[in-house]
Amino acid sequence: MNLQELTQKILEIKNRGFIKTHRLDDTGIGKTLEDLLGIKENNIRLPDVGDIELKAKRIDSQSMLTIATKAPNPRGVNRVLFEKYKYRDKYGYYCLHSTVYTSKCNPQGFRIRIVEDKMELENKDNIEAFWPMTIFYDVLRVKSNKILLVFAESEGERKTFEESFRFAEAYLLSDLNIEKFKTAILEDKLKVDIRIGVYRSGYSTGKYHDHGTGFRINKKDFLHLYDKYEQII
Repeated sequence: MNLQELTQKILEIKNRGFIKTHRLDDTGIGKTLEDLLGIKENNIRLPDVGDIELKAKRIDSQSMLTIATKAPNPRGVNRVLFEKYKYRDKYGYYCLHSTVYTSKCNPQGFRIRIVEDKMELENKDNIEAFWPMTIFYDVLRVKSNKILLVFAESEGERKTFEESFRFAEAYLLSDLNIEKFKTAILEDKLKVDIRIGVYRSGYSTGKYHDHGTGFRINKKDFLHLYDKYEQII
């Protein structure tokens, strides 16, 4: 199979519209695409391109995608932040929903800053909370330096078999530029979404629930992190 044949297969999948997930968890999007393409691994060798890594990512209605989900270090600090900065939502439940940038403090007094090899969460109480920059490099770098990235719209409840994907666009990317990634952080193109609350039903009602801290970026800005990219669908 060459790149043209692979592109044609993805185009045929796109034309099928929304397709039910083949797996329940967050890897369902990649597993579904691999199954539809009839491949067992996401590393593919194409005679006209060489080795590429196949990746599939969700995009929302604002064309935002999550590049990583990772709680800050040290372990357990999200719980500390929650207890210090939590507030009640309109239903009376405690939560800490906070979107954080580098250019200014948000309503909770949080701001991101890059210090050497760390991304720190600045806060009014000087609680230590940070992410090693290496976690992003590990996510963005691939074994072959070339990525075939397929974006998909999704509908239905996430992490259930009711979720469906429509594989809508595909890009061939290469040569990740780490300096561009750092610049994207400093220019507020990357946002950090802290989503902590409590369970609202069932046996654990009222207990602490960390929904995950997501790092989100616009699709266009994500593509520009690579020195070379080409839309193929």
